[in-house]
Amino acid sequence: MNFSPTHAIHGFKTAFAAVLAYTITSFFHLELGHWAVISTVIVMQIYVADSVALCLYRFSGTILGALIGTLVILIIPETPLFMGIALFFTIGFCSFLTCYKPRYRMAAITAVILIMTGVHAENIVLFGLSRVFEISIGILSAFLVSVLIFPRRGVDVLMEKLESQSKACSEKCRILVDAFTAGQKNVEETLVDELVKDVWGNHELLQKVNQHEALIYHKNVNTDLSDKVSIMSRSAEHLRNMVRTLNVLDGNGYDIILSKELKDLAEESGKTLELLMKNQPLPAVIPLEDRVKALDTGLLNLREKGLIRRFDSKRLVQVFSFYSSLLYFAEDILAKAKKIQANTRKAESQPS
Repeated sequence: MNFSPTHAIHGFKTAFAAVLAYTITSFFHLELGHWAVISTVIVMQIYVADSVALCLYRFSGTILGALIGTLVILIIPETPLFMGIALFFTIGFCSFLTCYKPRYRMAAITAVILIMTGVHAENIVLFGLSRVFEISIGILSAFLVSVLIFPRRGVDVLMEKLESQSKACSEKCRILVDAFTAGQKNVEETLVDELVKDVWGNHELLQKVNQHEALIYHKNVNTDLSDKVSIMSRSAEHLRNMVRTLNVLDGNGYDIILSKELKDLAEESGKTLELLMKNQPLPAVIPLEDRVKALDTGLLNLREKGLIRRFDSKRLVQVFSFYSSLLYFAEDILAKAKKIQANTRKAESQPS
């Protein structure tokens, strides 16, 4: 079993938040302070974005659940039969509402707590407010610990993922171009599957960052993240198209005259993509632009000389499909690089 520092820190933070909640409830001599500790464990997550989301869900769900639970206790007779009926309809109703908002599951938890423990309370309204107060202490403890102690921000995780994915894209692209120039050899169908799956997970993480972390870290959320996530998704899809193109035909293919240009383009595309994801400065003249022009020029010369006539129809379609996917891969990266350059120059030209 490999040791995970991230999970070790999460364990420490969860335990610390739980003890903090316990200490606060003990100081106020709250009757059912254990609900604060339980709430802390429920909402504490590894990433700040997830913790903030669950804190919001838990708090809003607690308010709604307290209202429902209090209303139910005021209405139903104190008999086992009616208690069972009340629990059935309350839990069913809140669970049904989760199709609209996940927070309603938290409402069901609070409602059950109130119905099960508050049915014999002298003052049900005061009892309900006390439970809300206890649970809120747990939520606040988890929120403070998550944000202030070794915060694991989703934006940092996303940047790490993008950097790692850019390296994987660069490597996979070189493998595919090598297979293409070596007689259009077949490759493993699953060559880029894990990469594509990982890349599409960026969108969910980005949404969490924009919805929750942006509420706390207004100045530090990277405004280019959306563009980076988009270009990474497009790059992975282009690679998957290359895999499909290579595997559409079996047998030996043709020698590719523009092998050097293709390999140079793949190499420079990967380098530029990695620079983009690492936030490293781009050169004044982006070499990738010359590589794109060189391949376009070479392909045009081949067509003018009639050298592509040697391909049969199916192989011709395969060759041009691969060319197109690689060019789209490079041009998307180049367009992003130029956009960043333009934004940088604009920012530098503005008076401070």
